[in-house]
Amino acid sequence: MKPINTNNQIAVHTFLFIPVIILCLILTSCIKSQRQKDIEEIKKLSDNFALNYFNFDFISAQKHCTPESYKWLSFIASNIQQEDIDIINSQENKASVETKHVEFINDTTATASCRVSNFLKLDTLGQTGQITKTAEFNICIIKRNNRWLVKMEDPLRNETQNHD
Repeated sequence: MKPINTNNQIAVHTFLFIPVIILCLILTSCIKSQRQKDIEEIKKLSDNFALNYFNFDFISAQKHCTPESYKWLSFIASNIQQEDIDIINSQENKASVETKHVEFINDTTATASCRVSNFLKLDTLGQTGQITKTAEFNICIIKRNNRWLVKMEDPLRNETQNHD
């Protein structure tokens, strides 16, 4: 019986192992690169949607939503009073937004945490809203037909808020 040449075995294993490691690194890099692109796209979507939503431009906000979200935009629009519009129009600065963080639930669903400043908070039906300095909102984002969209299941709600 011939003795096994362990040097040759080590060389063969090393030769096979290195390409596997390189392939894993390339795949990991591609996945991270795609995830970063998704984060940037979601932040841009969230900012655009929230800017329109909190400045009461619901027609423009609708362009960033799933069709089933339209009913919520219509609901909110139907509850805005003339006094609310007068308050918005009297403001020197419009509402501003910044998406701070994106958390992925899975490959096709994420939550964007958005800070909104200087916006009209509609509180109670039939009562005039009030300008709120800052609040945080979580916006549900889904990927449909290779495109990220806002999915509203109800009106956006304050997650945290500075009480004015």
